[in-house]
Amino acid sequence: MIIFRKMKHEIITLDGVQIIGMAKEIAFCKGQEECPKFWGEYVERIIKPVFMEHKTPDAFQQAAIDNGVGEFGLCTCHIPNHNCMTCAEQNFGACNSKTFTYVIGGIYKGGSVPEGMRLFPIRNGKWLKVHFKGGMKAFQQQYQKFYKEWLPQHPEYRCPNNAMTMEWYNGTDIESPDYQCGVMIPIE
Repeated sequence: MIIFRKMKHEIITLDGVQIIGMAKEIAFCKGQEECPKFWGEYVERIIKPVFMEHKTPDAFQQAAIDNGVGEFGLCTCHIPNHNCMTCAEQNFGACNSKTFTYVIGGIYKGGSVPEGMRLFPIRNGKWLKVHFKGGMKAFQQQYQKFYKEWLPQHPEYRCPNNAMTMEWYNGTDIESPDYQCGVMIPIE
């Protein structure tokens, strides 16, 4: 087993943060297929018309632009007393009736919340922000390695029960191996 002790990470503090975004209920067993499809819907609804076709943004698109929708992928579910670090491990790939809510979002800066978007309050306190290498092409692999290998080697980082996790994205060229992305989890 390769040891991932050197995965770049930092501790950040979030207080009073809400995420605004598009949300979709996804079956755990379909997550690795449906989340990328949902990002495709985001591109078709916001990125393509506004930034590629240079159309005037409608209220939905303007709210997305104003709040940086697309900066985060938020994962949460309604399973009582779950822990996101073990929840995905137990449920992804297991075809059952359990679902999670996946949100393509940004930090809410105020203003109206258009139909088709919702607000999600984020847990106040310290968060572990992990930086993945290899850009989006390596995201799924790095994500799995983070949860299955790196995190178990770092018991000092414990995710509280009933907490959501966030993927973070920074940049525009998702094909670049230098594209910045990773995951964030709240810590006790």
